[in-house]
Amino acid sequence: MPDNKLGSQRANTKGVLPQTKGIRKPGAARRTQSNATSSTALKQTRIPKAATGEKRQKVKIRKVSHKKKLKNRSNLPYLLLFVVFCVCVVFFSSFLSYTYLVDKYNNPTSIESIYIDPETEVKFKIERGATTKDIANNLKEMGLIRNTEVYRFLSKFNGYDGRYKAGTYTLSKGLSYDEIMIILTSYPESVKVTFPEGFTTEQIAQRLQANGVCSADEFLKAVQTIDLSSYPFIPDANGRDYRLDGYLFPDTYEFDVDANVNSVIYKMLNRFNEVFKPAYYDMAGNLGYTVDDIIKLASIIEKEVKVPSERITVSGVFHNRLKSSDPDMAYLQSCATVRYAYKKIYNETLDGDITEEHEKIQDPYNTYVAKGLPPGPICNPGLASIEAALKPEQHDYYYFVLRKDGSGGHIFSRTYEEHLKAKNS
Repeated sequence: MPDNKLGSQRANTKGVLPQTKGIRKPGAARRTQSNATSSTALKQTRIPKAATGEKRQKVKIRKVSHKKKLKNRSNLPYLLLFVVFCVCVVFFSSFLSYTYLVDKYNNPTSIESIYIDPETEVKFKIERGATTKDIANNLKEMGLIRNTEVYRFLSKFNGYDGRYKAGTYTLSKGLSYDEIMIILTSYPESVKVTFPEGFTTEQIAQRLQANGVCSADEFLKAVQTIDLSSYPFIPDANGRDYRLDGYLFPDTYEFDVDANVNSVIYKMLNRFNEVFKPAYYDMAGNLGYTVDDIIKLASIIEKEVKVPSERITVSGVFHNRLKSSDPDMAYLQSCATVRYAYKKIYNETLDGDITEEHEKIQDPYNTYVAKGLPPGPICNPGLASIEAALKPEQHDYYYFVLRKDGSGGHIFSRTYEEHLKAKNS
């Protein structure tokens, strides 16, 4: 049995090579290697899509770059024209500047040589704080220049910026830009105005208007509203007619034509501050009065006295009355205060003698019916009257009456009986 089985196995394997582990069939390795080689070659011959896209993009970039070069070449003539234009502008501007400077040097303009046409002359005002632009715009609005930019350029070029002065000037049509600048950087037109001692605030306002400085209404309004924080010597209104009564110092002033009203008031207050010396404050205190009391008294002296030498004597009479313990002496009985009250109430001047009816006018400024000093000064006194109020003459007079000889002097009396005799003499 075993022999037959072995023979059968041999018969089945006849013609077939035995399979050995780890040994491939003949030709298998070559086919595999050949397939691998062909596969690798195939992979190597394939072009990645990304690489193809980059190549196409490079081609496109080259085409765009070429187009830009062509476009830049086409813009070159325009660029050259622009450069030529700029050169021409610079050359032309330089030429104009040169000719302008040469003409200005050869033909200098002075303010005396400028002709103002009387037929077209106008008043031109520069407000305080106005800039060159503001001035140029106003000049154009008035038809005095055509181009504001040219004016501003020449103003800066010639060094006029910052040199313009606030005030009023006379210009006319046909003036050159240079002539206008020369006028506007010179001194503005001004006017001298004199205010006599004893002028009231309303009289000052009227004189300012008459001289073209400012309107009377504008001045009187500013007197009541102006900032006085820098002038501590001026008291509160306290029932007075005008807040600055007594402090608008009478003098001769030079004002700009059509001036700023505040500058006018400040100039007069500054003058008062200069005249009223620091020692006067102490003198007023030593007399037992405030500065305002002294100014009130000085205003009455100013209106009462016609003969200068009598100022200190009249001052002594009022000082005696104010210090007296006699109730009747509490009334100063100044005729000047009666005239002031009459003018205020009836708006007309009271000429001639004061009657008993006049003495009865009911007004706090009338010292025949109101005790002590009035609520405010009745005028703006001068320095002589202020000093008389501070330095009264020492005597025992309580009355005075105007002489009838027309001299303007007074007769002074110690008693009421003497006073009646003097009145009837």
